[in-house]
Amino acid sequence: MTSMCAEESRSAKDSQGHVPTTFTISPKIVDFHISPVDFLASRPDIHNIVAGTMVFRPGSITSPSTSNPEVLLLRRAASDSFPLKWEIPAGTADPSIDRSIIGIAVRELWEETHLRARRLHQTVGLGTPSDALHLTSSVGEVQDARMDSEYSICLLRVAGLTWAIVAFLTEVEDELSEIVLREDEHVDWAWLTENEVETGFFRDRPGKSLDMVSEAMKIMVLEGFRLMKEIAHE
Repeated sequence: MTSMCAEESRSAKDSQGHVPTTFTISPKIVDFHISPVDFLASRPDIHNIVAGTMVFRPGSITSPSTSNPEVLLLRRAASDSFPLKWEIPAGTADPSIDRSIIGIAVRELWEETHLRARRLHQTVGLGTPSDALHLTSSVGEVQDARMDSEYSICLLRVAGLTWAIVAFLTEVEDELSEIVLREDEHVDWAWLTENEVETGFFRDRPGKSLDMVSEAMKIMVLEGFRLMKEIAHE
């Protein structure tokens, strides 16, 4: 990937406060260098925020130019909500730590995988106009998903509440780093191709289906593949 102009350095730390990671952000996402509290105060129509990272790697480290890229997905713990479903590394704000929405995403990536963000490029939405899509979650809930008219993010309405789903297309320092999961949150991880996400089946796990937390998550991951390819050709 070619780097984008006008970098801005940020620093983040893990939950223990002693493992720093330095990363840069694209000018496209400077609006998200705002505290979650201030963001929600400015948008009373939004009730909560989930921020996360969409991390890609070459499908073949030895020959990346001839292989399909892969996205990192995590499988939720059986004891958690949406049990044993797949998602990107993401989470809600911790007011005692998070000074920005970008900070939420970087922290969650570190806490859930021990991967360090190197650069955050842009947000990943639904790849559709702002018209609402009627989707379902993995537990059968009806969800209205639409693109926000002010920010390039997905708004998901569930049970009368509107959630802002802020996913950043993210490069990490080393795609070969060991993935270290938080066992109370996730029980498995996988690097998956666009075809696996599209079809909902693992290529190397016969008979195993790839069940996402929601249709909206699947749509966003597929949109992430499209945007990643655009960035790679800039």
